[in-house]
Amino acid sequence: MDFSIVSHACLDIKARGKRLIIDPWLNEPTYWSSWWHAPPPVFEQDLFGADYVYITHWHFDHFDPRTLKKFAKTTTVMVPRFPISGLGDQLRDIGFERIVELPHGKTIELADGFSFTSFQVSFQDDSVAVVEADGTVLFDLNDAKPLPSTWRKFRAKYPKVDFMLRSHSPAWSYPTRYTFEDPADRLPVDARTYMDAFVSAAQQLRPRYAIPFASGICHLHREVRDENRYLVSGPEMKEYFEANASRTPQTALVLMPPGSRWSSASGFTVADGNIVDMVSYAEQRAAQENERLEKAYRSEGAKQISFDDFSKYFTGFSKATRLLRPFMGKARWVFPIEKPQPEYWCVNFGDSTITRSDQLPGTYDSAVSVSPAVLSASLRNTVFTNVDISKRWRVHVKRGSAMRHFIVTNLLLLYEAEYLSPKRLFSWRFVTGYLRRFPEVLDYFQMAFQTATKGKESLVKAVTSIAEG
Repeated sequence: MDFSIVSHACLDIKARGKRLIIDPWLNEPTYWSSWWHAPPPVFEQDLFGADYVYITHWHFDHFDPRTLKKFAKTTTVMVPRFPISGLGDQLRDIGFERIVELPHGKTIELADGFSFTSFQVSFQDDSVAVVEADGTVLFDLNDAKPLPSTWRKFRAKYPKVDFMLRSHSPAWSYPTRYTFEDPADRLPVDARTYMDAFVSAAQQLRPRYAIPFASGICHLHREVRDENRYLVSGPEMKEYFEANASRTPQTALVLMPPGSRWSSASGFTVADGNIVDMVSYAEQRAAQENERLEKAYRSEGAKQISFDDFSKYFTGFSKATRLLRPFMGKARWVFPIEKPQPEYWCVNFGDSTITRSDQLPGTYDSAVSVSPAVLSASLRNTVFTNVDISKRWRVHVKRGSAMRHFIVTNLLLLYEAEYLSPKRLFSWRFVTGYLRRFPEVLDYFQMAFQTATKGKESLVKAVTSIAEG
């Protein structure tokens, strides 16, 4: 086996005369000019002639149509067979002729002695890629957060793991884009939470080598450039890992910036490119990309948000969640809208009303500030929850409203993934998909009970951490 780190979450794996590319996001930026590579990708054009491409999940930094269009349309593109998924249709729209949906946990042969297994995890749809060749086992966890039953399955099936690749830096907007009227409502999450999750994953898998991965980004848009100070660099992750070496005595952490490779024949070849000071790096990149950034600012400044688009999106959500309104209680979000005259657009999730006013409502749970251009694009394309990942919003949560806020955000995720559609939920695909993952379903029931009875600490584990397996 020979594998190279191409970029952020992109892997190039060669074995037995075949080539597999995982999660090729090679263009930049993404998430409305918020996410840029740090450092940039390293690859040759022959990468686009790969035999196989695998997409772990649908987030923009893993599934990038602009990059995928550069591959030969005869490339075999593999995707997880999620219980509900639109990945296949999107790939067909791009023009791919060979699309393979991989059932959870089923191993396929890419060549004699070169095997691949997709393990689907999370109600938000993610997957773990396991590659085996020449006696080497590589786990690409990317952003995935397996639950206890899945960790047990991994350890039973793969007692000797050689490589574990996993993210290690905050990718969502919480907590840095949030403020709370009552500081006691904050969930105890910070950059250290993500580093600790990386160490915990190594405890679970016990690999020979742990590779910090899928966190090679910085933020250049002026709205979010201050977020760079909260990112965790590879060297920071290494320092934290080694400070906690007693938890992972069998594992060595190796930094592999883009351009680095490992092969069965020659071992590690590590490229230069580790970024120590992410703030300084981002400032330098922003200066280099100033022309593109200014163009993005001009384009965004010319766009407005339509109340019809706003109402259409949240009306659809309200219809899909009509049986779940008791769980949302009196949740009410207000969106300050910058027009020639300021307006406030309000969604009352409890009674399913959507209103607009020139006055800030007297009562609300959360005030959500998003630029008109980003709000408009995200609602029209039904990817509003990706604004959270982009960090291009500000959220202020009123006293005692934190749990309601996070319940609504998770329901929005389910809505956009069509997990609230009766047609989808009662399909044979959905039923058989979760039968293959039934132990994970039981884990989620247990997690829901713990969250209901133990509160926010349990929710933190559900969102960012590693549950003990």
